[in-house]
Amino acid sequence: MGLKNIARLSLSLAKAEFKLRNEGSYLGILWYLLNPLLLFGLLFLIFSDRVGQGIPNYPLYLMMGLIMFNLFQKITSEATQTIISVGNRGIIRSINFPKESLALSIVLKFLYSHIFEIVLFGIFMILFGTNLLGLLFYLPILLLFLIFCFGSCLILSALTVYFIDLDNIWKFGSMLIWLGTPIFYAVGGQTRLFYVNLFNPVYYFITISRELVIYNEIPELWLILGAVFYALFFLLIGLLIFNRLKIKFAEMI
Repeated sequence: MGLKNIARLSLSLAKAEFKLRNEGSYLGILWYLLNPLLLFGLLFLIFSDRVGQGIPNYPLYLMMGLIMFNLFQKITSEATQTIISVGNRGIIRSINFPKESLALSIVLKFLYSHIFEIVLFGIFMILFGTNLLGLLFYLPILLLFLIFCFGSCLILSALTVYFIDLDNIWKFGSMLIWLGTPIFYAVGGQTRLFYVNLFNPVYYFITISRELVIYNEIPELWLILGAVFYALFFLLIGLLIFNRLKIKFAEMI
């Protein structure tokens, strides 16, 4: 099956999952806004007078970090369940289809909800007097970020079939990444934390997005190259691992 058919199948799966998730919900798409809003309110209340004092446009700085990490966390968390879920086991065992579409559908599904978060961020930009044109620069960064998330999704979804405890391990691991990523604070002069984040792909995407969208500044070249490298590296490794392991998915589940 070609890439076009895989994309079409993934899009259909994503639409079906998105509709199913919101079916019967009283608040519907408002749930996608309540989560970042409530977390934003809590973190802003706690940290705005402390770590946020030296950060220009701290509300936008915080919100950008939250919505981007929220996208990454949701995609990767669901990736650990997509192959081994009860709903997909029967399909994988009985139908021959490109299993990569299951991982891609997760990315597309949460891209839908991320659109509402971007709208929310746009409202924040208006409230704090920032030029909305900066959001145009977010689109190419988002594309790279989604490629990175897709690669991560392929790796986690394939490995969980063979290592069932990876789900719990990843929950703890993603929490550590959340704490280590400068979401509600700035790296500043913390040399050790800066070097740690050089190996944190999410750091590159969030930092570039902040500089382009909020501060209207061109990021340093090493940040851009780092984002491109991590996006392509995780995509390549993800495809290699997934294609190597998918042969025995039906047997393992």
